[in-house]
Amino acid sequence: MNVLFQLLSEQEIPSLLEMMQNFYADQEMRFEKTAAIQALSHLLANPRQGQIYLVFWGSERAGYFVLTFCCSLEFHGRFGLLDEVYLREAYRGQKIGKSIVAFAGDLCKKAGIAALRLEVGRENLPAQSLYKTSGFRAEDRYLMTKWL
Repeated sequence: MNVLFQLLSEQEIPSLLEMMQNFYADQEMRFEKTAAIQALSHLLANPRQGQIYLVFWGSERAGYFVLTFCCSLEFHGRFGLLDEVYLREAYRGQKIGKSIVAFAGDLCKKAGIAALRLEVGRENLPAQSLYKTSGFRAEDRYLMTKWL
């Protein structure tokens, strides 16, 4: 079966929010619907800053991913950040994640971006395996965050 990608439209936000809430629960992250809607609306209005794609397995909605664009001197300008990748449980283990990573990489290459980054939970060994076989490597630095 084919994996298809579709840019998110405003009409699909409720479905995306449901998947986001499931993803955040799976990852033990805090989900705030109002903040999520604001962030989604911002990306929809500013596609140069990021894009949200729904992932379909045939005609069935399998998940979503978010690709944002950042700037870094280390990466010689813009780089891609695969910010969120979520597949509903029934679609995991079917190589859909590999298609997502390849599609995101192609989007970056077409935009003249030479580096794609992501973060993955230390306990998420299946995702780490996928990313490593797709060419990602762990950095010898810690990702640190301060909420303002």
